[in-house]
Amino acid sequence: MSTVSTSDIPGAVASFAPVTPPPRLRLSDMVYEQLETMVVEGRLAPGSALPSERDLAQQMGVSRPSLREALLRLESRGLIVGRAGGGYLVANASQPLLAEPLSQLMSRHSKTVDDVLEMREVLEAKAVELAAERATPEDIARLAQALEALEAAYAAGRDGRDGRDGLDGQDGDARGASLLTRVPELDAHFHLALAEATHNLVLVHLMHAIFELLRGSVVDNYRAIVGHGADLAELIDQHRRIFNAVASHDAASAQRSLREHLAFIRDNSGDTGVV
Repeated sequence: MSTVSTSDIPGAVASFAPVTPPPRLRLSDMVYEQLETMVVEGRLAPGSALPSERDLAQQMGVSRPSLREALLRLESRGLIVGRAGGGYLVANASQPLLAEPLSQLMSRHSKTVDDVLEMREVLEAKAVELAAERATPEDIARLAQALEALEAAYAAGRDGRDGRDGLDGQDGDARGASLLTRVPELDAHFHLALAEATHNLVLVHLMHAIFELLRGSVVDNYRAIVGHGADLAELIDQHRRIFNAVASHDAASAQRSLREHLAFIRDNSGDTGVV
């Protein structure tokens, strides 16, 4: 299982507050509670790396033994995992239980492609409505960064061509091939950022839990859309329209743009023989 890393995508850096325990509570308990709350609230996203023990202890104003005790407790709860070379990553605890079985199901049954689109319409239509209503200036800035990264990757992959060279693996052009690798990855991260802008903790964690399912579906959609000869530029522009509606706090327009986006995908990702 691959862990989604946030190290190479836009996002805010988490800040850690100094910890002062109330009477009769151990310092490690307070450290644990702060870190657990940050995970639950999505301020520490699945796949993100915690600072080194020394830096984290300094930021929180605690001793390294107290911090280490809290980290071990978080690890035992499955909230963080050790990484090669030292340090910890925030775990995506729900992914093995939810996304992996669904991904295996999708690989065996083609009908689930339509089912994923229906699921996205149910979840994301509400998500963009809530994002338009609740997005803070910081959320909008993160969405703008995610959109700009998506648009830049598309422009680099296209490189003034029709976007088809390298897509079938015949000429191996790295920039052309990125239209089916890097661009879908950033597309999925844009939709994840929309969910995070809802400030609905259950929805945020659900979207993180199914992120690999979402990313795989987006990759498959790009392949099918290219197989249909549809305009990828239109697909990218749809994200700009969704962003503009959310940034303008226009919930109705955001929902309409999202539904048009998913309808475009559905209309252009039927059976083309692309595998």
